Amino acid sequence: MAAELSTFAPIAGVDGACTATKGGLRCTAIVLRSGALCLYSPVAGLTTHAKASLDALGPVAILLAPNHYHNKGLAEYAAAYPDARVVAADAAAPRLQQLTGCHPEGLDTLVPDLPDGAALLTPPGLKTGEVWLTLPTQNGPAWLVTDAFAGPQKPAERKSGAPQLLKTFPRYGLAGGPLYADWVMDQLTSAPPNRLVPCHGDIVGGADLADQLARLIAGLP
Repeated sequence: MAAELSTFAPIAGVDGACTATKGGLRCTAIVLRSGALCLYSPVAGLTTHAKASLDALGPVAILLAPNHYHNKGLAEYAAAYPDARVVAADAAAPRLQQLTGCHPEGLDTLVPDLPDGAALLTPPGLKTGEVWLTLPTQNGPAWLVTDAFAGPQKPAERKSGAPQLLKTFPRYGLAGGPLYADWVMDQLTSAPPNRLVPCHGDIVGGADLADQLARLIAGLP
């Protein structure tokens, strides 16, 4: 039987955030200032149980497409939540519109409703219009990322609990040059993350997370 989208459950240590998974893919729901929800990377296959758990959290107001590759669930969720707005980076909007028929609004429409301490980050030097969402925790920010980093996905990887690079990212994500790597290193220095909530793989955390991510960035071509 094919994997189904799980119900949405709270992320330990990250207030106002819940997550659901389908196979190795993750959708994260964020409670906005208004009490409505922003869905970061809607995952296709919204089951009855998953939708019921989501509806119990609040009304869905924003469908955030975090890059132009993560588009499979947009039309489905837009039909399920017709009052929700699709939001994406300008660089991702043309391909998203072509593939889904949705008409994304810019990120500026979401910023005023983000919860206290949250922020959108748009990494430079990428080809996909990727957007990260950072959320505050007691021990430092949690990073919600799309294809830039991944969590453990296989049993052997889960034993290490270490983040990794998505194998396709260097080829399909990077635009070339040091701009992206330099920017990430600046982020890791100025506000080291304590939690990584990736769209691919398990959630990763720990005091040495920033150092682990820095080593991955140092290995980019």
